[in-house]
Order: sequence, then structure tokens, then C-alpha cells
Amino acid sequence: MEVTFLDILNTLKRGAFETIKILPLCMLSILITGTILGAIQSKKIPVVKYLISGYIIIMRGIPILVVIIVFFFALNINDQFIAAVMALSIYHIGYITEIVRGGIEAIPKGQFEAAESLGLSNFKIMTKVIIPQIWYQIIPALAGQYIILAKDTSLLSAIGIREILWSGRQLMKITFKPFQIFFLIGVFFYVICFSLQQISIWAEKLFERKFVNSGGEHNEG
Repeated sequence: MEVTFLDILNTLKRGAFETIKILPLCMLSILITGTILGAIQSKKIPVVKYLISGYIIIMRGIPILVVIIVFFFALNINDQFIAAVMALSIYHIGYITEIVRGGIEAIPKGQFEAAESLGLSNFKIMTKVIIPQIWYQIIPALAGQYIILAKDTSLLSAIGIREILWSGRQLMKITFKPFQIFFLIGVFFYVICFSLQQISIWAEKLFERKFVNSGGEHNEG
């Protein structure tokens, strides 16, 4: 039975759907957790600072594929989907933490002092004054990390996730058309990464109008 181009598309479509299911969950989890840890890290609380720094150093020194395999096999997480989301999130949270911490430390000290003079608590200073201002500065770095995350989903076939690369490999075994198959997979990832880049450009302009053009970011109070 000859496999048609339409058959290839339909099979890859199912794999793409698996990839798209996992990616938004990971993006949301690493953004929320990374923002919280970045804010905590910026406070330089002695013990907590070293714990977070140690976690970041460990994650940076381990290949993502090892983390994926450890979460599924060594930690005995039987659900492939949960293991995939957890592994990708745990790995990328450290990078987001450092991005957020850098953004917070780039805010002029006058912003903190002005907020403190108004009697705001540390929590309100961070959530109401500081965090909203860092997005303009860190959006390009966030987008870059999201693009890396999107590409890393191609490694999930190692634990049996039937994402688009897994689908491509299965197709190649029966069609022997690697160029067509992997060209389509490349197009899929290009569209994902290009879309993330365009969204980041739009978001950067949005925050620029809100904070930079209004003088909000550079106002030291």
C-alpha cells in the first residue's frame, strides 16, 4: 500500500497536536514559577538564594534528555504526559528565574525606595510596582527561552510521547521518504518559533508604549 502525501500530513498532524498540547502547559508553568523564584532570588535571602542558585546550576549542567528520562523512568512517573510536562518545566524554570531576576535588578533603586516611602509591603512592591515594569526588558529573552522549549519537545519521543518527531520516525520506516517528512516537521517548528517571535515583538511594543513612552520605567521617583 502506497502512502500518499495526504497520509503523511494526517499522521504528522496527530503528532503536532501532541506537541501543541504539551507546549502551552510548559510555557505557563515555567513563566509563573520562574517569576516567583526570580522575585525571591532578587531579595538575596541567604539560604534560599543558595538553594535556588544550586538548582539553576544543576539544571544548566544536565542535558535536557537526561532530565526527561530521569523523570519518567527513575522517578517512576507512569503518566507520559505528566512526566513530559514536569521534566520540561523543571529544566526551563531555572532559565526563566535568571531572566526575571535580571529584569528586577535592572529596575532603578528609586522605584523600590519610592514604593517603600508609600508604606507598601514587600509583596505589593514586587507585584504592583516592580514586576509589571520588567516585562518590556525581558520579553526578548523570554521569547528566546520559549523557542528553545518548543524545540526541546522533539526529545519527548524518548519516553514514548507520540509528538511530531515520533510520528515522523514512524512514517519514515514505512515510506522511506525522509526528506518530505522532515521538511514538513521543520516547517512545523519554524511556524511555532516564528509565531512566538512575532508575539514577543507585539508584546514588547505594547509594554514599550505603556512604560517607556510614558516614562514609567525610567522614573526613579
